[in-house]
Amino acid sequence: MKNMRFLVVAGLTMLTVSACADLTVVNQNAPDRERALSTPGDVESLISGAYRTWWFSQHGWAPGPALSVGADQHTSSWGNFMMKDFSHEPRLPINNSPSYGYSYVIESPYFGAYSALAAVRDGLLAINEGLQIGDNGADTPRAKAFAKFIQGLSLGTVALLYDKAFILDENADIENATFSPYDQVMAAAISSLEEAISIAGSNSFSTPDAWMSGAHTSDELVRLMHSYIARFMAEVPRTQAERDAVDWNAVLNHISQGVTQDFTVFGDDVNWWDILKTYTEYRGWGRVDVRTVGPADQSGAFQNWMATPVDQRNEFLIDTDDHRITNGDPESMGLYFGYAGHSAFKPERGTYHFSMYGSYRYDDYNTDWVGDMPELTVAEMDFLKAEALYRTGNKQGAVDIINTYRTTNGQLPPATLNGAQGQDRCVPRMADGSCGDLWETLKYEKRMEVWHTFPGDAFFDDRGWGDLVTGTAIEFPIPGKELLTLLMDIYTFGGSGEGAAPAEIIHPTFTPESIAARVRTFRKIADSNGKAAPVFR
Repeated sequence: MKNMRFLVVAGLTMLTVSACADLTVVNQNAPDRERALSTPGDVESLISGAYRTWWFSQHGWAPGPALSVGADQHTSSWGNFMMKDFSHEPRLPINNSPSYGYSYVIESPYFGAYSALAAVRDGLLAINEGLQIGDNGADTPRAKAFAKFIQGLSLGTVALLYDKAFILDENADIENATFSPYDQVMAAAISSLEEAISIAGSNSFSTPDAWMSGAHTSDELVRLMHSYIARFMAEVPRTQAERDAVDWNAVLNHISQGVTQDFTVFGDDVNWWDILKTYTEYRGWGRVDVRTVGPADQSGAFQNWMATPVDQRNEFLIDTDDHRITNGDPESMGLYFGYAGHSAFKPERGTYHFSMYGSYRYDDYNTDWVGDMPELTVAEMDFLKAEALYRTGNKQGAVDIINTYRTTNGQLPPATLNGAQGQDRCVPRMADGSCGDLWETLKYEKRMEVWHTFPGDAFFDDRGWGDLVTGTAIEFPIPGKELLTLLMDIYTFGGSGEGAAPAEIIHPTFTPESIAARVRTFRKIADSNGKAAPVFR
C-alpha cells in the first residue's frame, strides 16, 4: 500500500504520494493555517460555511440528474449531466477518465464533500486545541455540534455514492491515510452524527439563517440528524441481501426521534439552488420515465412496452386512475405529473427515452428559482417506516401509511394486505399484467411521493431493492483524477453483466513531469456555483 498524505489546499483535499520520488507539492497560495484560524470568528466562519459547500457538492450539477436517469426515475437522452451515457441501454460502464467531458459528475460530489470535511476538521482541531467561540465559550458547543453534523453528512453521502473513501476527521492519521470500504465510511458517518446529537441534545442554541439558508434550533438539528441516520442505514446497501440485513428496528427508532416537518433549504436564486429540481424538471430537458408511471397504466400499453425490444420502444398515452399522474384523461394534468406532449429528444439516441409525461412538482420553485427546496421530508421518513414495519412483520402498519398517501393524493382505492391485488383497475399493474402485491405497492407509492427530494432518492432504493436495470453501475468509482494523483490504476463500474460489473482497467504511464502536470490540474478542481443554463448536448 502506498503511503498517502493529505494536504488541505485552497479548500480542497489534496493527496500526494511518496513513491519513486518525493513528489510533495506545496501550494504557495494556501493561507497559513494558524493565521487563517487565529480568531474564534475565523473558526466559526469556516465551520458554518461548510454546509453550503456540502449542499452544492450534492445539489449542484451532479450527481442528481445522472442518478435519476440511472434509476429510470426521469428520462433524458441529452448528454448534459452524464444523462445520456448513464441511461443508455444496454448500460455502459462509467467513463472514469479525467478527460471525459462529464467527469465532473464523478468528481464534484467527491471533492466537494472533502472540501467540507477539510473545513470542519480544521475548525474542530482549533477548538480541541483550546480555542473558545462566543462569550466565555458560550457558542463552542454549537460550533462543535454543527461541525460533527457536517462531518457525518459528508462522510455519509460519500459512502452512499463511492465504493470506498478516506475517513477524514479530526482524529485521522493523515500520514498513513488509506481508503476504507463504504460500509466502514458509513459507520464513521453515523458515529459523527451520533456525537453531534449528543452535543446538540445537551445544549440549547439556534443556528443563524446563513448557515443553512434558514435558522434551526438545536432540537430541530437533533431530529434532522436522527432522520439522516435512518436514511443512511436504509440507503447504503448495494444489494438486496444487504438491504434485507439492515437493522430495521434501529431505523424505526431513529425515525421515531426524527423530523416532524419537512426539512427544506430556501432557494434564493443567488446563494442557494438545486439542479435536480430545475433543469431535470423542465419538460424539454427531462420527462418522467415510463418505468415510473407505466405501472399505473390500465390500457396494456405498459406491458406491451416492456415486452418490446428496447431499441423499438416508444412513448404512449397512459390510462390511469392515479390522480397524481393525470386527472382521468390521458392528456390531462395530475397532482405531480401530467401530459407534456411528444418528447423533444433526438430519436437516433433511442426512442426508449421518450415519454409523453413530465413532472410539474416543482413548477412554483422553477418560476424564478426562489422558494423552499425540500431535502428531507416527512413523506420519505413515512415510507422508510412503512418498509421497516413491513420487514419486521407489521404489514398492517405499512398498509396504513401507504393509504395515507394513496387514497388522498392518488385518489386510488385503499391498499390491503394483498396490496392492489383483487382490484379491477389495479395500481400498480406489473409488467406481466398482474396486480402488485403489498411490497410492489409500497415501492410504487414511494416513487410517487418521494420524487427528486434529494439526489439519488430513487437510485439508492432501486439498488437495495434489486430493481436497477441490469448493468447499471451500483456505485461510483473513486474519480480518475484522484487515482492519477495517487499513482493508482483507474477503474470503473457498470456495463455488461451484474449491476456493478467491473469494466476495463486503465494502466496509466507516469513520469515526474506528468504527475506534476496532473497535480496542477487537480488544484483547479472546484465546484462552480455559477448556474448559466447548459446547452442541450
